Parts: sequence; C-alpha cells; structure tokens
Amino acid sequence: MTRETRIAARRLRVTIEEPVLAPDGLGGFVRSYQTRATQWAKLTPASAKERAEAQRPEAAVIHRLTLRFRDDLTAAMRITSGPALFNILARYDPDGRRRDLVCVVEETTP
Repeated sequence: MTRETRIAARRLRVTIEEPVLAPDGLGGFVRSYQTRATQWAKLTPASAKERAEAQRPEAAVIHRLTLRFRDDLTAAMRITSGPALFNILARYDPDGRRRDLVCVVEETTP
C-alpha cells in the first residue's frame, strides 16, 4: 500500500478531546472535555459483542481508528466524530516508524 493510498483512506474527520476536571463546589469534581486536536482518520470495524449492563443487553462495538502519529494521546482522552463517541482502549505504532497510530476504540453512546 502506498502512502497516498493510506492517506486517501482517511475519510473520517475526528476530534481528540482531553478531560478537564472542575470543582463542583461540594468538594468533588465535574469532568468535561475540551478539544485537543482535529484530524482525518480511517475507521475499521473490528468486532461486536453483546453484554449485560445493569440488567439490560447492550452492544459493544470495537473499532480500529488509524490516524497520523502523535505521542500525546492517552487512554484518558476520547475521540468523537459527529454524534459518535469512542473511548480509547489501546494505541500502538503498527510499524515503529512513527507515521501512523492505530487506536483500538470502543464506540459508546453519548
């Protein structure tokens, strides 16, 4: 696969968000998210399974999200694209050349 093909496959515009904790006035914190970066990515479905969550069935969809390499991405961050919300489960550099970053993400409902 040539580099041009790899880049052309990135058709999904994603936003990388990082958590921000703000005091809630009662001794606790409220978590919100702020935009860290926006870039193009390739989304590939990896697996889907059903699980019981709070006595009701819920589907868990796992994807591979490929984007330009960055070393500041952590599992505490999340990725969004329109209404879709993805929690980062793992991330890795597929060939060790710091060109691409593959994130294993789980799609959740907002």
